[in-house]
Amino acid sequence: MNNEWENDVNWKVHTDNKKVYIMREHNWAFAAWELAKLDERIKEQSLVVHVDAHLDDVPDGVLVKNLLEAKTESEILSLSQGHDYTTGSLSSESYLMRIDNFIWASLARKTIEEVIYVSRYRDDIFTLEELREEETQLSKLIRSKLPINFNYKHQRFREIDDFLHAFDQDSFSKKVGNRSAILDLDLDVFNEVDDTIEPVITPLFQVRDQVERLLNLYPWDIITIAISPIYCGGHSEAELLLDNVLKVMNIEITDLSKWQ
Repeated sequence: MNNEWENDVNWKVHTDNKKVYIMREHNWAFAAWELAKLDERIKEQSLVVHVDAHLDDVPDGVLVKNLLEAKTESEILSLSQGHDYTTGSLSSESYLMRIDNFIWASLARKTIEEVIYVSRYRDDIFTLEELREEETQLSKLIRSKLPINFNYKHQRFREIDDFLHAFDQDSFSKKVGNRSAILDLDLDVFNEVDDTIEPVITPLFQVRDQVERLLNLYPWDIITIAISPIYCGGHSEAELLLDNVLKVMNIEITDLSKWQ
């Protein structure tokens, strides 16, 4: 199973207790969160800490077909099936779950209500206020699909160390309160430049240290990890990062179970 993810954009595995989900592409984090809510392993209106080279906050995730109607495991998995952008072909579907719009999809379903973004990405967070102010046809369509009393809180840190300096275990526990907390990690955060051809990988001792500190901050209800090999700079870089992250977590990838 070690390198099956290299040739399968829908590759995804989890630990036996379904606390940790690892996936090649980030759109499947949506499914992990939604299935956890369905099984009552997390509460509605959870807090997500999204650690990623990108914000993944494109709001058209709200427009994924049957997003709010999906109730069963099979329906949620069907929603999460994103477009295989590696083929270069176009889909007949107008709006699919993608690696950059799954957060708003879960916000719309009220599975999450607050996102702490930890990302050095150049853009600012797309806010609910901006959506309300825009008068484009797309923005109006998105607003029309949002549920009543839609809520979206957010906070932003540019670097992992900045986030970890802002919270200790006590202060973060107070931040979470009685909600569930999800750690959502994309390995591409450890590619320090926005370059997929000539990546600059964070020194591995620093990768291990930051991951360990993130893990120790809080007893996360679930953890989702996206490999995102393209944005890590390639398969070899992604494999190296994944190996180091799993080492810190004391997880053997061969011990994990596939989920369909």
